[in-house]
Amino acid sequence: MRKILAPFSLLLFFFFSAIEAIAIENLDGGDGVNIIYILVDDLGYGDLNLELEGVDQFSNPYIKTPNLSRFAKEALVFTRHYAADPTCSPSRAGLLTGKTPTRHNINRWINDLEEDDQYFLSGKEVTIAELLKQNGYQTAIFGKWHLNGADWTEPENWTGWTGSFPNQQGFDYAFVSKENPHRTASLQTNAMRNPGDFYLSNEEVTGKHLGVIQGYSSQIITDRAIDWLQHKRNPDKPFFLYLPYDAVHEKVQNPPAFNALYNTGNVPKNKYYANVTYLDHHIGRILDFLDQQWEVEDTILENTIIFFSSDNGPEVRDVYWGAHRSYGTSYPLFGQKRQLYEGGIRVPGMVRWPGKIKPGITSEPNSTVDVLPTVAELTGTEIPENLDLDGESLVPLLLKNEKIERDKPLYWQNELTGQEWAIAGNGYNQKYVGPEPLDLPVPKVVISRGPYVMRGYTEGREEQFKKPTVFQLYNVEKDPLEKVEMSSFKPELYEEMKEELLAMWENVQQDRLQTENEIVNKIDQRQ
Repeated sequence: MRKILAPFSLLLFFFFSAIEAIAIENLDGGDGVNIIYILVDDLGYGDLNLELEGVDQFSNPYIKTPNLSRFAKEALVFTRHYAADPTCSPSRAGLLTGKTPTRHNINRWINDLEEDDQYFLSGKEVTIAELLKQNGYQTAIFGKWHLNGADWTEPENWTGWTGSFPNQQGFDYAFVSKENPHRTASLQTNAMRNPGDFYLSNEEVTGKHLGVIQGYSSQIITDRAIDWLQHKRNPDKPFFLYLPYDAVHEKVQNPPAFNALYNTGNVPKNKYYANVTYLDHHIGRILDFLDQQWEVEDTILENTIIFFSSDNGPEVRDVYWGAHRSYGTSYPLFGQKRQLYEGGIRVPGMVRWPGKIKPGITSEPNSTVDVLPTVAELTGTEIPENLDLDGESLVPLLLKNEKIERDKPLYWQNELTGQEWAIAGNGYNQKYVGPEPLDLPVPKVVISRGPYVMRGYTEGREEQFKKPTVFQLYNVEKDPLEKVEMSSFKPELYEEMKEELLAMWENVQQDRLQTENEIVNKIDQRQ
C-alpha cells in the first residue's frame, strides 16, 4: 500500500504546488486587492507589546498596545524588518520608490523651518502611488509627507517645478502636513494637539491650508482616513491608502485619559508611553472600520492587505531641546535614530492579508525598499523596465514562506549619522542618553546579507560622500548588540562583502550625483 500511495502523494504535491504558483502569478489588481500602508514615526524596535507566544522580541511589559497585538496575531510578523534609512525623509523616499534614498540625493531630514528646494523627492522618481494609479487604483495619503522643503503656503507650488508634492507623486487625495503638525515654519510650538498646518489636495482644491483643527493629530488623521474610506472612495475600484502618522515623534501630546494610564514616576516617560498607546488606539479604529465595513462590502477584509512599519529607530532623549519625552527603546538591539546600527534601522514590521498570508513569525531580512516591488506583484501592476529598483518582491515569502533571492544586498547610506551615546538602563528600559555623545567613529554605509552586516567607515565625520576605507563585519542574529567583530573569523566573507559594499557605493553615487546636478541646474535656471 505504501508503494502505491507514495507516487500518488508526490503527484498531489506537484499538483497543489502548481496551483499555488498559478495563483501567485495571476494576482490581479482588477480583482480588488486593496493596499493600506501604516507608517509610524520614531517607533523603536522595543516599543511594542505584541503578546506573541514563543517570541522574545516585541514584548515591552511597560507599554500597552492591544490593537497592534490583535493585528500581530492575524499577521506575518518580521523580526528582521528594516527601514530604508535611520532618519525620516530619506526613509519615506525609500519606501515610496523602492530605491535606497541616497540615489535621490535625500540624505538628511528635510528641514521644515527652511525653504530649501535643493532637497526633495524629484518629480522624475516613480512612486507606489503613481504605479497603482496607472493600474486603475484610487490613491490617498493622510498624515506626514516630509519629502518637500518648498513653501507650502503658495498653492501654485503644489503643481510647481519640483514635482515633489503628493498630488504630483500619484496621490489623488492628500490630507498632509509638511513635516510634523507641531513643527512648521509658521507654527513652531507644540501642536500635536490642535495642529495648524494640514493641507488638502484633491479633485476640487490644490494645496488648501486648513488652519487649526481641534483634536490630536493621530485622531485627526484617522478621522479623515475613515471618512475617505467610507464616503469619498469609489467602492467599485481598488485603493491604495498610505497612513504616515506623525506619532510618536516628539513633541508628544495626548488626551488626559491616556496619560492617566501610566504612572512610572516619570511624567515625560508617562507621556511617551501614552502616545504609543494613543496611536495604537487609532490604528485599532482603522481595523474596526474594516471589520464593520465587511457587512456592507462582503469582500473588503479578504481583499485588503495591511502593512505596518516605522520610519526609523527611536529618538535619543535630550539630543535636542524638545526631546525630553523620547523614551523609546531599540532593545534588544544596539543603536537608535540617525545611526546605522541595527537599532537605528531595524524596526517593527508586519503584514496582514486574511486567508492569503498565513499568520506567524519570520526572521527573513526585508526592507521598506521591498514594498514597491511587493505591492506591484500583489496587485498585478507592471513595473517599467527602466526602473532599476534596490528592493525585491516579498511575495514568495508572504505566500509560500520562501527565502528572498536578492540580486543586490540590502544597502543603507547616511552621511549625517548621529554619534554614539552611552547605554543606560536594562531590558526594555535600555536607552541611549544625551546630551553628550561619545567620541567614537560611526558607520556611513552598511550592507546586509543573511545574518551578516558589513559596516563601512570613513575618516572624519564632517565631509560627506567619501568612499569608505575601514570595514567591520558582524553577525547581527547571534550578536544583536554588535560587540564581536567577525573579520578574523570569516576572512573570505569579509572580503566578499567589502567588495560588494564598495560596488554598491559606486553605483549609488552615480545616481546621486546625476540627481544633484539635475536639481542644481533647475535651480540655476529659475534664478
